[in-house]
Amino acid sequence: MSTETKYSKFLIGLCLNSGDSLQCIAKNFGIHANREEINNFVSMLEMDGLVSKIERSTKETFAYLSQKGNDRAMSLINGDA
Repeated sequence: MSTETKYSKFLIGLCLNSGDSLQCIAKNFGIHANREEINNFVSMLEMDGLVSKIERSTKETFAYLSQKGNDRAMSLINGDA
């Protein structure tokens, strides 16, 4: 699975509330990613202004969509992007 596909799936997963953490989203969407990779994805999402309020613990990573992130995720879900 490409990095771009994983990035999009995490964004859609956050929008759909498919898991409490990015690790849960990865499991629910079949994304194979370790903790370091997940933290890199959430950092990329933050740099792009798509998420905020990132919380990292030793086992899980949490993030919340910004309005821009929600709009982008909805366009991916609707096939506009």
